[in-house]
This record gives sequence, structure tokens and C-alpha cells, in this order.
Amino acid sequence: MARGQFAVRVKEELAALRPSAPSERRALLAALLRFAATLHLAGTVGPRVTLVLATESGGVARLAFWLLHASYGVRPEFRMRTRGALVARARYEVVLAERVERVLGGAGILDGSGQLAGGVPARLVRGRAAAACYARGAFLGRGSVTAPTRAPHLEVGTPDEHGARDLAALLARLDLPAAAGVRAGAHGETWRVVVKGGEAIGRTLATLGARDAYLSWEDGRIRREVRGEAVRLANADEANLRRSVAAAMAQVAAVERAVTRLGWERLPSDLAAVATLRLAHPDATLAELGAALDPPRSKGAVLARLRRLAALAGGEGAATAGRPRPSSRRVPP
Repeated sequence: MARGQFAVRVKEELAALRPSAPSERRALLAALLRFAATLHLAGTVGPRVTLVLATESGGVARLAFWLLHASYGVRPEFRMRTRGALVARARYEVVLAERVERVLGGAGILDGSGQLAGGVPARLVRGRAAAACYARGAFLGRGSVTAPTRAPHLEVGTPDEHGARDLAALLARLDLPAAAGVRAGAHGETWRVVVKGGEAIGRTLATLGARDAYLSWEDGRIRREVRGEAVRLANADEANLRRSVAAAMAQVAAVERAVTRLGWERLPSDLAAVATLRLAHPDATLAELGAALDPPRSKGAVLARLRRLAALAGGEGAATAGRPRPSSRRVPP
């Protein structure tokens, strides 16, 4: 899946949802305006205020148009800038030039005195459904999420610190673990709210209302975790094999030193039997050596005899041959 394609799918799915309750529509529109719209002033005498919501998603633009008309009876202008030499992607704009102050007041962006207000307006997100709609609008406005096959990461850019902390608290109310933080970029520091972890992002998508995206995410998350576990086990098997080979080579060296130092005739019969098998089968496991003895012995008994041979060899071999990992259980001889 191309980079960003999954996020586009999520937004198109969410943008197709049409809340029926007025409180949910108000919360959704408020978040869209807070996170994706800008104010433009024109004129010198009696400046005219224009509200412009810009997005790369046609679905989000159509949703904003519908919400403005359904909630306030206004008909904003719909513009589209097609992709070209100077525009990397198609861009959609919903432009409102009438009743702007009323719309901004209803969205909690302007307070009762007509001043700009920050953060999430508490009166719009009292219920859980309205809170989920506000979170949905925030994601539609400035959200992104990685593909299910990539490292899990979901974030929403925010206008300022106040908005970031309020949005993180709102997500916490919805039982979604989120953290507000700042990121340094080419244009200065920007605030964002981040959700990490495959399971947490899956719950976030489901809470926002992206059911199909949630199913795709869970399928990809499970595949990613299974693949990661397989790689981990393969790496562990390779590391165990390297340790086993190193231990076997140390045991062979210790046996050769013991035989050189004492001779076969001076070795106890039980040690001579193990020494003969280890030299004849340097790549065999301890369990395989034990099965070849007469009578058969456990791998713990074989390891104990190899340690005795290493002690007889003296020097470095006594310290290294057959040494188990620090976490392994010592088997008494």
C-alpha cells in the first residue's frame, strides 16, 4: 500500500458518515472548522470576514458543505484546484462569506464577546457520541495514520498547545490513550496529539466510526505481529545455534587437551566414553550424545562429564567448555 493511501481510505470512510443528531453535527462541524479552516479578512472599510476550509479530500469537503447547510442554512461556495505543475495534489475549498460570525460562535471558535477562543468547547462535547464526533472531525481536519503493515502511529495536528491538551483529554474520556506533544519542524514547533500501539489505534478507528478501516487495521496488525514473532524466533534459533556450535567446539578442544595431557588409558571409563563420542560427533547435541552412550544418559549427565574432562584438561578449557548461559539451570553431575 502506497504511503498515505490508508489514511485517505480512512478519511473517505469517515467523511461518508452523516450524523443524524443535531448535537453530533455541531460537534463534528466545530472540529472540522477548528482543525481545517482559516479566516480571511478583505477590504479596508468594514472588513469582510471569509471562512475557508481547505482539504485534499473531496469527501471531507462535501461533508463540510453539508454540515454548514444542514446546521445553519447557508450555501457556501465549493472550489476545486486541480493537480498541476504547481499543485501536487487536487485541493478542495469550502468558502463561506455569509453568517461567518454566527457559525464561528456556534463552533466555539468565537466567544460571547466575539473574541477568538481556544481549545475544545465543553458545551459541544458533553455526551459520548458528540465527543466521538468532535474527535472524528479533528482527524478529518488534520489527522494521519500509518498503513496496517507499517509501524503503528496515528496523530492529529493541532493549532496550539491548548487545543492539543484538550483533544488528548477528550480522547482519554473515550478510553483512548493519547498524548499531546510538540514537534520541531522547518516552520517552527507544532503541537500534535499522538496515539501509538496497534491495539490502541484499532480502538481509535472503531470509536471514530471507521469500521471497515478498523477491520483492515486489525488484519494487518495481526499479520505484522505474527511476522515479527516469526522473525524473533528465527533470530533466537540462530543465536542458540551459534552458542551451541561454540560450546561444542570448546568441548572438543577440552577433550583433546585432556587426552594429550593424561592419555586415553588414564581417563576414567565414563569420561573416555563421552570423549570418544564428542570427538567422533562434534556437531551432535548433548541429548544425542547421551542417547549414544551405553547405557543411555541424560544430557545433564553428559554435560557434567564434559565439565570433568575440561577440569582435567586445565587452563582456559576448564572455564569455558560446556559453560551454560547465565539463565540456564545447572544440572548436578
